[in-house]
Amino acid sequence: TEGVVDPYYKWQERNERYIDSIAQVAKANPDEWRVILSYKITPDLNNLQQKTSDYIYCRMLEKGEGTMKPIYTDSVMMHYRGKLIPLYDGSEVVFDQSYKGELNTETAVPVSFGVWDGAGGVIEGWSSVLQQMVEGDRWEVHIPYQLGYGIHGRDVIPGYSALVFDMQLVKIMTNR
Repeated sequence: TEGVVDPYYKWQERNERYIDSIAQVAKANPDEWRVILSYKITPDLNNLQQKTSDYIYCRMLEKGEGTMKPIYTDSVMMHYRGKLIPLYDGSEVVFDQSYKGELNTETAVPVSFGVWDGAGGVIEGWSSVLQQMVEGDRWEVHIPYQLGYGIHGRDVIPGYSALVFDMQLVKIMTNR
């Protein structure tokens, strides 16, 4: 209609293809990437072929100095920026962030989250990833929609949206 292109054209299909392509890159580059199975999925030892959407794909940007990983009941302090995959027209949608511009850890103020998913916590993809990070780790995280906001989406995030995060674990707050 009059040359206007829907930026979310074939959104589900494009997001599924995006995660499939990221999965191929991650599996082909194990020194730079980590492939993390959702903590909610028990691997089937008789069939080690899980679905691409059962995993989160993480590119290591910075290695932290920490030695301890948070557990499900801990809270963490994070720097993060979340965005959608590029829209059909090439534009980028940042839907949430804890800092503006480039991350400057000297001036940016981290945000606290519970590691658990659901009420008061984070999405399943984040919960799975956080339990694998140490303080100081900075990762580029690619989460399939099934481990994010699903088919319904949330606020400005349409359903079927793969999520891309730049996330850095600043501090683990635990009662252990």
